[in-house]
Amino acid sequence: MLDLLQPWLPMGFAFVLSALFSLVVREAGVLDHPNARSSHSNPTPRGGGVGVLTGFAAALAVQPVDLPHLSAVLVAVLVLSTLAGAIGLLDDLFTLSEKLKFLALVSISLAVAFSAGPVTELGWQLPWIIGLLGSALFVFTTVNAINFMDGSDGVMVAALVPATLALAGMGDGDFAAICILLALAQLGFALLNAPIFDSRGSLFSGDAGSLGVAVLVCGLALWWASTGSAGSVWLVPLILLPLLGDVLLTMASRARAGRRLFSPHRAHAYQLLIRLGWSHGRVALIWMALSTIAALLAWLVHEQSALVKFVTFAGGVIAFTTFHQAVRRHVRARGLDTTQ
Repeated sequence: MLDLLQPWLPMGFAFVLSALFSLVVREAGVLDHPNARSSHSNPTPRGGGVGVLTGFAAALAVQPVDLPHLSAVLVAVLVLSTLAGAIGLLDDLFTLSEKLKFLALVSISLAVAFSAGPVTELGWQLPWIIGLLGSALFVFTTVNAINFMDGSDGVMVAALVPATLALAGMGDGDFAAICILLALAQLGFALLNAPIFDSRGSLFSGDAGSLGVAVLVCGLALWWASTGSAGSVWLVPLILLPLLGDVLLTMASRARAGRRLFSPHRAHAYQLLIRLGWSHGRVALIWMALSTIAALLAWLVHEQSALVKFVTFAGGVIAFTTFHQAVRRHVRARGLDTTQ
């Protein structure tokens, strides 16, 4: 009987425990009060990403991993994600200084890059130190981007689940199983975060969840890119493009308009659509569709040459930039400021 249950036990732990712990966090009532960059008007419980971390950690405890190197990376990344989640939780509760958060996230990013990577193969070989710094910059940028995208119900999960499943499809064996567990843990949280049972979700990930989950995703992605075939690194930003692209292109738009880059705003494309009156569910479905397309593109070319991977990534950037600019033009045409 135990042999029959073994393949399903980790998956059940990941989904069910994530949903249960998310429910506990919601009932604890640590509230996210609306501010200048919020897309919600009523105080909403936050910290639900703790459920994702808990469900995933519990699933790992019963998931056999035969690769010693992967096991060591998982332990390191899980510790670092817990640390990032703890920093986020403290910020949710007490509002930490921006300088302290910046230094902490830089340190965690460097540690993740060192533990899970670094990536030095881009189709050509980079010096190790350049690879380390570049990998750390990727982690730092992605962690902050994912944190920014927690402002609308279901958007973060809608983008990260296809990305995580893409890693599973491009990997194999133990690594693929681990990525599936992370996707299931996110889906458990999505029961409360996404507008599934009502027009609005009832729980935000909060900094505790978005920072911790982002470190997990980055760690797995870096390990896959650093151990994969030549040019695999180009597929990592591709599967995360709907998240990274929205944040980076929005910052570029605000910079051109002379806005302060790090002041509160509601200028991300997903926020502009919500300001225009679109439902959170509709916006989440759009980001899920974009992320699924990006994931399928990456999976289709992951066994091709480094050049094909790079061209696919470049094509994805052009396509998403076109979409992003179209959203901004559409919103401007209706009289809204797209830079604040």
